[in-house]
Formats: sequence, C-alpha cells, structure tokens
Amino acid sequence: MRTPVTRLFPSPGEQHPLEGLYLQHQLHTRGQPNRPFVYSNFITTLDGRIAIGVSDRTTHTIPAAAGNPRDWRLYQELAGQADLLITSGRFYRQSIIGEAQDILPVDSQPVFADIRDWRIGQGLREQPDIAILSGSLDIPLTALEPYRERRILVITGEAADQTKLKKLQEHGIEVIHAGADTQVDGSVMIPALAARGYRSIYAIAGPAVFHTLLQARVVDRLYLTITQQLLGGDIFDTLTKGPLLTPVQGMQLVNLYHDPYAPANAGQLFGIFEPGA
Repeated sequence: MRTPVTRLFPSPGEQHPLEGLYLQHQLHTRGQPNRPFVYSNFITTLDGRIAIGVSDRTTHTIPAAAGNPRDWRLYQELAGQADLLITSGRFYRQSIIGEAQDILPVDSQPVFADIRDWRIGQGLREQPDIAILSGSLDIPLTALEPYRERRILVITGEAADQTKLKKLQEHGIEVIHAGADTQVDGSVMIPALAARGYRSIYAIAGPAVFHTLLQARVVDRLYLTITQQLLGGDIFDTLTKGPLLTPVQGMQLVNLYHDPYAPANAGQLFGIFEPGA
C-alpha cells in the first residue's frame, strides 16, 4: 500500500503516503473535559450506496465492489485514535448469524501493528472501549464475549425494557440512560460519556445512529470515502436514516484526497468534513 494519495484540497497536487494519513490528525487530543471530540466515517459509492441488500443475507452489507484494503487501513487509523467506539445492537445481532462486517477495531492483524503501537505510545489503552446504542436492548450476550476485556457500556432511553436491562447489568454491563423514551438522545449521551472521562469518540454504527448524532448536533467531523463507482440497485442504505434534519446540517470541506489505486478500474476520494458555523 506504499503508493501515495494526492491532496486535492487545500494546496492541490501534494502527495502523501497512505499509511499515517489519518493518524497525523491526533483526534485523541481534540476533546475537552466537558466535550469529547465525536467523529464518524462511511464508505459510499458515487450513487450514494453505503450498504445493499443481497439474496444470501438477512441484513444489508457493504458492497463487495466498494470495500478495499486502502480504505480499511484508514478505518483502522481512525479507530486507533479513539478511546470509545459507538456501535449498535444490530452489529452484535449480525455477529451471531455470521453477517457482521468484521471484528471491532483495532484489528489484531500484523499489518496493523504500527497502529496498535502508536496507541500505546500516545498513552491510550490497547483497545478502545465500546458503547452500544440500543432502544430495544436486543443484544446477544454471547456476541459480547470477544470484547469482555474492554469496558462495555449500553446506552438506552429511560423507558427501556427493565427485564432486559437487568439481565445486561447482571452480566457486568454498565447501562447509561440518555433520553426520555426508549431511543437515545445524543445531546444527553455525550455529556454522560464526557463525565466518564471519554475524550475521543468514534461512531462506527450505521445510518440510524449517525442520524441520532446529527440530530443532536454533536458530530465534529465526518470522514467520507467516495468510491468512483455507480452501483444501482433497489435495496440500499445511505448515510442517514430518520426524519428530516431541521435545520439542515451543513458540512464544510476540510481536506480532499484522490486515491487512484483502489477500487480496481475506479479509484476513490477521501473527504474530511466538519459542520458549518
């Protein structure tokens, strides 16, 4: 992967190694004691597909044509800077039936050893903690076993099912109430996580969770990989899922890189966006 990407904005024409491209952002230093730095990322096709329905799966999946090792490297670099990962109950239900994308980062493969070493050198724990957003609390406990060495939090609303909640607590899972209904209110959740010492929060869940964060106006940065592909299809997911955002969330371009090396016969753009003033 030691082929460079070209920065298009700002100062177009500069080339940068892929390895370390996102680590240099030092996201773990950007949070404040009362306000963690919250960031997310997605990979999408030119026609806006982040996931599609396929005949041999019960849940949607990232298009095989779009996923590639170069984007995956940057995904791991973003995880390397987090002290907390935001996930959803859906990921663990997918894990049980063998349809999860992968294990939660940071990946243990040798190719990512430099990211793990970087974390330790920066004073971060070996792996980020995990927060699971869930209104239903349908979280298979067996799917949590690979992550029991990490701190696991479940975040839900005040009206969540008490029987399911008690079962989670009996298995050593800390539950945070953030929201008056069953659903999570991001504006309540983020201060609660700040109070627990978290400073850099990486949201790796799907469009519903991303919508929750946008609605609460707590997203500080979006990393968006755009593969230069047109996929089509009738069953797909886009970046957000939920009611119209009012007012619309404007995003300003911070950086844009061009990577001509993947996916094959296409290429991709690495965009970095922050909320407008």
